[in-house]
Amino acid sequence: MPEITITEQLKEIRAQTGLSYQELAQLLGTSLVAVDHWERNISDPSFSQKENIAKVLSDIKKNQGIRIPEVVLQNGSFASRGSTRAAMRLHQPDLFTTESRIRFNLSPLQPILARLKSGIFFDQGESTLETMLDRHAIPASTPDQATIMNISAGKNTYTYDAHTYHTKVPPQGILAFLRHYLPEDGLVLDPFAGSGMTGVAARIAGMDVILNELSPAACFIARNFTTSVSPEDFSSSIKEVMRAVADVRNRLYSTTCRECGKETEILYTVWSYRVLCTHCQSEFVLWNHCRQYGKTVREHKILKEFPCPNCNKKIKKRELSRSSVEPVLIGYKCCSKHQIEHALSHEDIKKIEDINSGDFLAEHFYPTNKIPEGVNLNQPRHHGLLAIDQLYTKRNLSAMSQLWKAIHRIENNDLAAAAAFVFTSLYQRVTRMSEFRFWGGSGNTARFNVPFIFNEANVFVTFERKAGNILDHLETTAVHYKGTQAVICQSATNLDYLPDNSIDLIFTDPPFGANINYSEMNILWESWLGNFTDTTHEAIINRAQGKNIQDYQDLMCQSLSECFRVLRPGHWMLLVFMNSSGQVWAALKSAIEKSGFIIKKMDIFDKQHGTFKHFVSDNTAGCDLVLHCQKPFNAKQSEDREEISNSSVTIADFLAGRDRAIPITNYLHVVRSDELDWRRLYSEWLVFSMQKNHEQISFIEFKDAAMRFLAALQNIVKNSE
Repeated sequence: MPEITITEQLKEIRAQTGLSYQELAQLLGTSLVAVDHWERNISDPSFSQKENIAKVLSDIKKNQGIRIPEVVLQNGSFASRGSTRAAMRLHQPDLFTTESRIRFNLSPLQPILARLKSGIFFDQGESTLETMLDRHAIPASTPDQATIMNISAGKNTYTYDAHTYHTKVPPQGILAFLRHYLPEDGLVLDPFAGSGMTGVAARIAGMDVILNELSPAACFIARNFTTSVSPEDFSSSIKEVMRAVADVRNRLYSTTCRECGKETEILYTVWSYRVLCTHCQSEFVLWNHCRQYGKTVREHKILKEFPCPNCNKKIKKRELSRSSVEPVLIGYKCCSKHQIEHALSHEDIKKIEDINSGDFLAEHFYPTNKIPEGVNLNQPRHHGLLAIDQLYTKRNLSAMSQLWKAIHRIENNDLAAAAAFVFTSLYQRVTRMSEFRFWGGSGNTARFNVPFIFNEANVFVTFERKAGNILDHLETTAVHYKGTQAVICQSATNLDYLPDNSIDLIFTDPPFGANINYSEMNILWESWLGNFTDTTHEAIINRAQGKNIQDYQDLMCQSLSECFRVLRPGHWMLLVFMNSSGQVWAALKSAIEKSGFIIKKMDIFDKQHGTFKHFVSDNTAGCDLVLHCQKPFNAKQSEDREEISNSSVTIADFLAGRDRAIPITNYLHVVRSDELDWRRLYSEWLVFSMQKNHEQISFIEFKDAAMRFLAALQNIVKNSE
């Protein structure tokens, strides 16, 4: 009897139970996107997910019944946003309701980072590292052969949402790799640790982990992601901070409710630049002339093209010159059930003028360092924002400085760091780089861009909301931590604190060439923390640093050579990577091979949801790849590889040989027509071509060749009919 496919199993489960896709995802402990992909045969579940699906179907057939869990746990450990707060919390109190149980000093203490970092080590990292190395003196067991894992792990967990970073690998996916390659425990290293997701997964698995990272800000974020503090003590410390800033909060963000006349809190203020027409040079407030309203808030638009209010000629927003900026709208919620928006009153404008005097700033508790030239830094400089403090309105800078000062009064280092973790999670949301959206919210993008119309969010409201997100993480993930972590601030090109052959597994997500300028994007955090990245050995392609693709390849080769040195023979380095450039792929492949590793297999890591760049750029690649690289026992060991062949022949062979459906993206969370998923196809083709030693080409070149092949194939089918 033929085996029932995953697609058939999922359809049968839904037919027998009447479950929706969302309910089925909740039952299986995965995301809606994953279930959609599996049922349409776009991707395969992992082995453990296949077992789970089969068990659910078996239970249904045995009439054992099913129960959808209130708490959705992805990979058994990471609570999903589908969980209800009441179900998650169990016995834990709500944020801000506990009585104070922490020591709050009368005046600020040492800078947060100085209290956590000594030399290259965070906390007691040096002694912790020695203990780890002693504990793992004997090599851990690991499989001889690489395994395709088919990991699909989304971003929709409380842990992933707790704090922003430019790239994060969902930790529930990393956990599956760690458990497979270290089935009986072991010592894990991430040499490009970023926000510390490898550390989160390792601590859940009960493994010891070393998180090495060049950026002090990333180290701080990784340290807090992998540290467990009491949710009650965390709530209490946030409550004390908010109590300390209550008066200044009222003075900065109060307005008079237009409906009932009472004093109420401003939730946000919309600011717009004044601009000059490209034709007649007349000046006008952009906000007043570029809006278009639809039937629903999702249909409201800021127009890219519109007529000049003076000469009536069509003008393009991106071509307009800017002059000054002014507030045009405030939002609040008072006596109405709904949020109310109004133009600013004379009192509102007078309040902003008073704030702009600087009287509310906490002296010495905000950064004033200059913004250097850089790939991502020149856009704000072009608009006259030359120092970090200028990236904020004076009101939000005042609020941030008062919060930062209050956080430094917390005596306990872990709780002070946890409160500072909430502070750094605000990132771009409370700056002039927060683009206004009619439907609310604000994303943190991996670039610095000052929009024509920006949203000045209430810093204190945003801080409280983000504290709630971090509390979710503390209650659902961090409480289950086992194992130990060491966070070390150093370049991956020099892991001199580790002896040869001492690491059991490396899992890492290295810099993606020129995709993200990490040191530039981290300058906002590092300005507040007072410690900056030494970019000398940053593996990147960046014209401001004078680094080209050869420099990137050389630095990656140095880093991977260090990884090779410290990894035990026969053990594995799992390298997560994606880029749309064939040159970058060739550079990475060369660095891997020159350092001594052998690429045994390649595997797609499906993060399920596209990034902001995926929606706005046609030249952004999609699913990440996982390169399963082994350190051979014999340094001279190599593998026979096919000769490099023409890429167009490779693409034709690849498309003709696929045994699954052409991937179509169904946009489940945004209003957008279904599209052929070229990005996933590119990821699949990279796996196919690199394992056969074929030529690597860019995403755009691949897409053009694939479109020609599919069009020719379609014509053949039509002619045969």
